[in-house]
Amino acid sequence: AQTRTMAPPDRFALTKERVAAVLEEAIKADGLRGAPLIDAVVSAIRDGSPPVVAASGSLSSVDDKAEKKAADLLDPEEKSTLDLSMRIFLDSVLTKAKASKLSAEEAGVVELLDRSIELAGANAADWNTPFALIEDLFDLLLISELESIFPLIEYRGDALAKLMGGPPSSSQRAKLTFIRTCNELLRRLSKSMNTNFCGRVLMLMAYMLPLSERSGVNLKGLHAPSHLLLEQDDEPDTGAPRPGESTEGGPAESLYASFWGLQSAFADPSAAMASEAWAVLVERLEAVLQGFANIVSTEPAADTTAGASAAAEAGDTG
Repeated sequence: AQTRTMAPPDRFALTKERVAAVLEEAIKADGLRGAPLIDAVVSAIRDGSPPVVAASGSLSSVDDKAEKKAADLLDPEEKSTLDLSMRIFLDSVLTKAKASKLSAEEAGVVELLDRSIELAGANAADWNTPFALIEDLFDLLLISELESIFPLIEYRGDALAKLMGGPPSSSQRAKLTFIRTCNELLRRLSKSMNTNFCGRVLMLMAYMLPLSERSGVNLKGLHAPSHLLLEQDDEPDTGAPRPGESTEGGPAESLYASFWGLQSAFADPSAAMASEAWAVLVERLEAVLQGFANIVSTEPAADTTAGASAAAEAGDTG
């Protein structure tokens, strides 16, 4: 008679269940935080026995050896297992929320993101894990749902930016995931219907990414040729102020002429790099910046004068 051998249990399935049990406890209002969370997650990844809830409310393992393992950092393979387990858990949370007609925030998605940031900051999870969760979240939610949850992502911009500012070996993947996520979201948004949302996404990218980020730097100095027809200023200088020109002090060249004279540099940047053209460009830029500074500095004084005049008139009337 032939004997049938039982197939061994799926190791990843067991690990996924243990991690899900920990995360279920972590996304509660009074759930796991700090060191207990890190110990429980690492134990769930490494320990073969499921963690149990202790009397204090934190998760612990029945095996004493698990506590020693929890103090160690996860290796890359274990971090990948945790990353995939958390992403599967996010999908299950959103599925349950949809069935119960709950919002993503009410289902605990924001708490899950906070715990992922906490784990990544403690090197218990890959630095890319929070950004992978955000990418999955953006792919699964509607635009209307994203508009309500996006402010919560903005609020956590500082914590997320720290994960992209570390060594390239650890932060490069997180940075690429964040850029890809934002670009995909911008493709989904309508520039006419979701103008404000598009601007907020771009502002978040500008805030979180450094100025030296390669994706935002024109390394080769390439530019699109412009066929802009510029009007030459052939009018003689009569001494009369032009529109936008300050009559009190200021640069010799009018703000009006300096501002619109910058078009030539933006239309043909390579030509603006010539020695004579560069000197003219710098002079015009300084004139424009000084002109704007004068306008800003005179606005509060004008408001104060107007307020004092109104108060005087009210006193005379009384």
